[in-house]
Formats: sequence, structure tokens, C-alpha cells
Amino acid sequence: MTSRERVNKALNHEIPDRVPIDLGGNQTGIHKNAYRSLIKHLGIADELRIMDAVQQLAKPCEQVLERFHVDTRYVAAGAAASWKGGIVKAQRDGRNWDDLTDEFGIRWSMPEDAPYYMDITLHPLAKASLADVKDYPWPKGDDPGRFAGLRERALTLKKETPYAVVSGISGVVYEIC
Repeated sequence: MTSRERVNKALNHEIPDRVPIDLGGNQTGIHKNAYRSLIKHLGIADELRIMDAVQQLAKPCEQVLERFHVDTRYVAAGAAASWKGGIVKAQRDGRNWDDLTDEFGIRWSMPEDAPYYMDITLHPLAKASLADVKDYPWPKGDDPGRFAGLRERALTLKKETPYAVVSGISGVVYEIC
């Protein structure tokens, strides 16, 4: 049974040959520290790539996914083309911080001396009036830059691999609320 068949059977409440395995998404990710230990233990050379800065989740390499017979491969929309995110180094309260301001203007921070995950440290609407909310520069969900190449990546996985194609989702407006 291929990975795609296995996942489809499970989704259709049928019995597959084994339980499908998922690794590498926002809900099924692996923390960067655990990933470093894993690849060291397995003797796999891989560059650490963070796929979710807030949770500090690593993007597993293909060698790891194959080693654990992972049935899924992820594709996900990106940020708006106009968003210029990235980690910024800052100092506050006598500590060094890694800060990330997301598309909603929310600042997520992680102290350098405890680099495990990011917490919200500044919310631009924390004391907002109704007028402030109305006038706020909300991200554009329909920005075409979010979806550039997404269809092609999904079709390539579908046509050229036996894996189930999964779309990632993370911190949406409702979760942050």
C-alpha cells in the first residue's frame, strides 16, 4: 500500500495496512533541540531549518522522513509578498531576545538564554478602541504572493511521489484571539 493509499483509507474510516505516520507539520512537528539530537543519533548530516519560529519546530529532511516511513509531505501557503518578517535581535530588561513581528503586527519573543519557543510580548491591539480595530492595517489573505508556486509544489508531490500531500496551517487569527 502506498502512503497516499494508506492515508486515504484511514480518512475514509477503512483499515489500512498500518497506522499512517505524520511528521513535519505545525501540529506534528519536532522541536529543534529534539531534531538536533535525533539526526546526531542517526548519523544524518542535515542543516537545521526552522519551519515554525514560534514553536521552534525543525523541518525534517527527506532522509529522516524516509527513515521513519512518514506517509505525508507538506505544502503550505506563505506570507504576503509585502511582509518583511524575520528574526530581529533586541535587548530588554537586561536580556537578549529574538523578536519576530508577524503579519498582524504582533511581536513574538524568545530569550536567547532560554531558546525554546516564542511568546507574545507585544500586541498592537491590546488597548485598542473599536475605531483602532476598524482602521488597523490587517494582512491581506488574498495576496497572490502567499500562493506563488504552491499549486506546482503540490502537483509535483502528487505526480512524482507516493506520499499524501498535506497542507500546513498554523496560528490563524482565531487562535491568537
